[in-house]
Amino acid sequence: MSTTTARPRATRAEPGPVRSTIGPLARLEIVRLARHPVLVGGALFGLVSVVASYEEIQDDATGDLQGLPVTALTVGLPAMVAAHLLARSFDRTDELVESAPTSRVSRTGSQCLSAVVPAALAVVWLVLFAVAQRWLWTTPEWMYGTLSHADLWAVVIGNTVLAAVGGTLLGVAAGRWWHFRGSSIALLLTVAVWTLTVMSVFSPVGTPEAWYRWVRLFTPVGGFNNPAPDGNGSDTLTGSPWWYLAWLVTLCALAAIAALLKGSEGTSRRRLVRLGAAALAASVLTYGLAAAGGNSQVVRTFPDGHSVVLTP
Repeated sequence: MSTTTARPRATRAEPGPVRSTIGPLARLEIVRLARHPVLVGGALFGLVSVVASYEEIQDDATGDLQGLPVTALTVGLPAMVAAHLLARSFDRTDELVESAPTSRVSRTGSQCLSAVVPAALAVVWLVLFAVAQRWLWTTPEWMYGTLSHADLWAVVIGNTVLAAVGGTLLGVAAGRWWHFRGSSIALLLTVAVWTLTVMSVFSPVGTPEAWYRWVRLFTPVGGFNNPAPDGNGSDTLTGSPWWYLAWLVTLCALAAIAALLKGSEGTSRRRLVRLGAAALAASVLTYGLAAAGGNSQVVRTFPDGHSVVLTP
């Protein structure tokens, strides 16, 4: 009499706790950020301000098209503040913790994924300006200076989508690490002082060329083209738009890793530290290439199409 042992039928592996909870938590965080009054108010203010200044935009199409500073100011900064406030309040929201108990890393990851909301708003701005550029005004080619259309899109994407995503991730990271009263104001002032100081102190007038070339791009929002002081030309600044765009991507990665490090343990923490070291190395490399690439000196392009190099 022989017996046979039946092998258990292979079953699909059960998803881990992170995979099973990150989706619902991400959807929850997306809704929370999309409804936050700071983000909603900023987006509405941006829309109203653009409509109100329509005539001015027609007269200065190049500056708005290349920089789209309205997106960084009315989407990126509000998203940063809103994400910061939500990150600080997450641990105190008992209902959320009880409905989806999970690790701090998973909850932080879900908040990082909520950056899709401001990113979508930034894409809407891109579409609106692309349509406006074709139908509401026409920018003459000389106003782009020596920038190609591909360079122009690198600048625009950096000042819209990446500004929105980076602001959100920085807000989450600060919310995880900063727990003092008034931290949201401190965060807003830090970013504002960081950007305005570099843009004002390291200007092309009165700054040594070497300093200007290597420091002026050290801001989360940057431009590569300015109207000439007399209005009779367009100045293309130094640096590489595409490497600058890559540098902004590394800043987003560093902000996300910094947020995830809070509360991480064991293998997850070691993995995040290694990723952070790699992202930091990539950030240093891309920033160096952004500052060293592109134009080595400021080039002024005139309405008749000819260009000259401006010597310091």
